[in-house]
Formats: sequence, C-alpha cells, structure tokens
Amino acid sequence: MFQRPFSDVNITCLMITIILKKYTPTFLPQGTMAGQACAIIGLVTFILFVVIGIVILTVAPPIIHDMTESNIVLSTRGIGYGFWKSPPFPILLQLWVWNLTNPDDVMRGAKPKISQIGPFTYRENRPKTNITFDSQNNTVSYISPQSYVFAPELSFCDPTKINFTTINVPYITAVSEASFWGVVDRVGVTLAAKMTHSTVFKSVRVYDFIWGYTDPFLEELKKVKKDAVPTTFFGIFAGRNNSHDGVYVVDSGKRNSSFTNVIQTFNGDRLLTFWSTEQCNMINGTDATYNPPFLDENEPVYVFSSDICRSIKASFEGLRKVQGITVHRYVGPPDDFDSGLVNPANLGFCTPDSSHCLPGGLLNVSNCQKNAPVVMSLPHFLYTDPAVQDMIADGIYPDKEHHQTFFDIEPQTGAPLRINKRLQINVHVKAYEQFLDWKHLPEIYLPTMWLNESTSIGDDNGSEFRWLTLYPHLITLCVGWGLVAIGLILIIVSVTVFFMRKRKGPRNSRVLVNEETEVQTWDNETQYLDPST
Repeated sequence: MFQRPFSDVNITCLMITIILKKYTPTFLPQGTMAGQACAIIGLVTFILFVVIGIVILTVAPPIIHDMTESNIVLSTRGIGYGFWKSPPFPILLQLWVWNLTNPDDVMRGAKPKISQIGPFTYRENRPKTNITFDSQNNTVSYISPQSYVFAPELSFCDPTKINFTTINVPYITAVSEASFWGVVDRVGVTLAAKMTHSTVFKSVRVYDFIWGYTDPFLEELKKVKKDAVPTTFFGIFAGRNNSHDGVYVVDSGKRNSSFTNVIQTFNGDRLLTFWSTEQCNMINGTDATYNPPFLDENEPVYVFSSDICRSIKASFEGLRKVQGITVHRYVGPPDDFDSGLVNPANLGFCTPDSSHCLPGGLLNVSNCQKNAPVVMSLPHFLYTDPAVQDMIADGIYPDKEHHQTFFDIEPQTGAPLRINKRLQINVHVKAYEQFLDWKHLPEIYLPTMWLNESTSIGDDNGSEFRWLTLYPHLITLCVGWGLVAIGLILIIVSVTVFFMRKRKGPRNSRVLVNEETEVQTWDNETQYLDPST
C-alpha cells in the first residue's frame, strides 16, 4: 500500500487549500492551492516577525528606563543602593608637596623657585554609615567616615623620611591675625617666635605637614594669647584620617529621580556661611559619589565639596570611553574660575566683601580654614590669572590633561565611572611692616601642596556594569532590528518567489489526504486518486 510521511503541515496546508478553493476571489492570482496556503502561512509568520521586532523596539526602552530608575533611587531594594553606600571602585589620594629652593632670596624680595616632590599615595576608604531613611520627607541622612592607608608601591618615597622647605603656616597665620591686634599682642607673637626659633620658611617632614604635628610656636603663643590659638596641632589634613566632614541629608529620589542624592542640608544647614551672597552660599548638587540618572548633556552637573567649602559647576565637555562604556565628561569651565570683577556670579566669593576679590583662578578659603591665609586653585595655577603665574620664577607648568578636575559619568545611571578631583593649596604671602622678619617679602601666592583624589572603575566592575547598562540596550536593538530585518527580507523573498512561479504557470502537485487517497491538482482541477494505481 502506498504510504507517505504524515505531518501537521500537510493537514494545515490541506485545510487552507480547501478554504482557498472555496473562498478565494476570482481577482486573486490563481495557482496551486497548497502552495498558496503555505505561502500565506509563511507570509503571516514573516509579518509577525516584523511586528514583534517593532513592539520590542517600542516597548523595551521604557521598560529598561523604569527598571533603571527604580534601581537608582535610594532604597535598600535597589541595585544602586550598595554602590551608593560603599563605592566599589578603589579611591586613591595622591599628594605632591612644593619644595622652595631659594628661601633666602625670597626673604629679600625675590620670586620663589619651587619644585614638586611626589606623589605620596594613600588608599582611601569612605563608606556611608549612620544611614537613616525619612519616608515622610523622602530623604536619607548619613555620614561618610574617611580613612587612609599609605601605598608605598604607588609613592615616590616614605613621607616620614623626607623633608621639604615651605612657608611656616602656623607662624604666618598668627602674623596675619596679629596685624589687627594691639602692640602688646604683636610683641607676644614676636617673642613666641624668638623663643621657639621659628622662621618664615622652615624645613618640615612631609608626613607631619600632611597629617599634623604639635607646633612649638603655637604652644608658646597659646601662653601669651590663649583665645587666638584654638589648637597647637597643625597639619593640612590634621584630624581628617578616621573622621568625617559632617552630616549629609540628601533626597532619596523617590518622588523625582532627577533629585537622587541631591544634598538638602549639610550639618543641618541649607546655606553655608562663608561667602558674602546667598547664591554663593547655596549647597547645590551631590557629593559626586552618586548622581541622578538620565543626565542631559545640555545641563550642568553641580557638586558640593567640603574641602573648598562651596559648590562647583561642571559642564559637559564631550564623550569618553571607560571600560568600553560611553560616558559624559564634565569639567569646570574656565570662566567659572574668573575673578568676581570679571564674572559677577563670583562676586560672592570675594571675602569679606567685593572690594577684596582675588585674581582669577584663586579662591580665598580662610573663613573655613581657621583663618589661615589659605588660597585654593587648580594645580600649577591652571586657569589662573597670568599675573599669579608670573609671581613664581620657576617650577609651574600648568597642563589641562594632568591638572584639570573632571567627572566621567555614565548618563543613564548617573554612576561616576572615573573621577579626578584636583586641588592646589596655596598660602597668601606678603610683607607685614609690623614684623621685622616679614618686612621685605614679595606678595605671592605660594604653592605648598597639590592633590589628586581619583577613582576609576576596574575590569571586574566594568564587566558587571556593562551587563547592567550597555547590554540590555544592545540586546534590545539586536533582537528588535534583527526580527524586523529577517521578517522584511523573508517577505521580499516570498513575494518574489510567488510572482516568479506565477509567471512560469501552474505545476502538478500532489497532497496526501490519507494513506488511501491523494489529491492531485492540475490546471486548478482537483481529482482524487487511488494510491494503488
């Protein structure tokens, strides 16, 4: 007995053949009914490919957007919470000190010659602790203790075993303050200096200058004028190791994700008190460790830095790649460093008032540094007034690539994948007529130290981050456009084959009905055949 394989496709094609035979309008191309049936099945399938691809391309991006948003806002259930609480990327603090090579000449009024020594590198750890959620106000409060461990393999040498020459910061701080005191108090400063053999410039151990030491001059001055010496311990980062800078209260982002981690108060205050205008005292932006998602390159990013006691604006500079991930690079625009006399928006940073504006590129932070005549700038006086750079005879070589602060942020999540925060600490030195040792000094902004606080995503974290950010979008595009492309190609092929066969005329074909009967179509006439014949 005649037998052939029997399948669902045969049945489907046969059913559609019968329907087509009965209901196909006369104006449609007439051909083999079974062929038309299978062609329609294929055509519908290919159209579905296109439709499904378009649906994926349309629906998936909003779903990914919502998933990203729900994971970035500050919640213990979000993936981003762990990133925010304890940044997984290593943080390095690199320090360079400026060695004054001609102190005797400067004492007689000459320009200083300086050379940098470093880096002295520390691994920094700064998790967030004492975290408290306020569901009513949608805020989160925390502190961020900072600890530092010396990294000898990344350093120039051991900071405990090298000295350098620089301005005597405790001494100049006292002299600067004493210029407003009475004669008796000024004499007390001079006596304290003589008794401790203090000089305008001194050789100091790098470690002591950074982390602090008990200064003999301050101890002696405290005996003469106790209220003028809040502490006898001096160091640029004195008390900073294993401590925190204050209590932050930030927006959780639950009401509006564009405010995620934006600082609401710092140490209980919505405004600072160091500057002369409300605008300059505003606390804007985040702490730079975590940012709102979906950044717009046309909008600046604001970052609050307790180191310089102000918020800074960073503008979009261009696109960069970090571990294969596209990021937005944000930098401080040069005009943001202009003097208040040039850029009126900076007038509030002139202290105590607008008549005391410093040259462009300098920031007087004495109000938030215990009245020490400390002035901040970018390293090597990048973007400062040329007159300031000209105050240094030798050693200053500003370079944007190595001395600019920048933030590389992944725009969809707001994650900072690479940060280089660079600052230079200078001391405003000038002649003080009331003090013999200080009488002939030139007016200069003398660099003492500069730092680079940096972090960057590593290989392991980069691979994980690509799965969270890059791959969902890539998979969506590949699958969606792949289905659309395959569907369109197959539709074109199917239509082409259909019309080519139509031009060649009808063909004899047989369709199995069952093991006993077979349908033969010829010139659109149907006959039932006996398989045994």
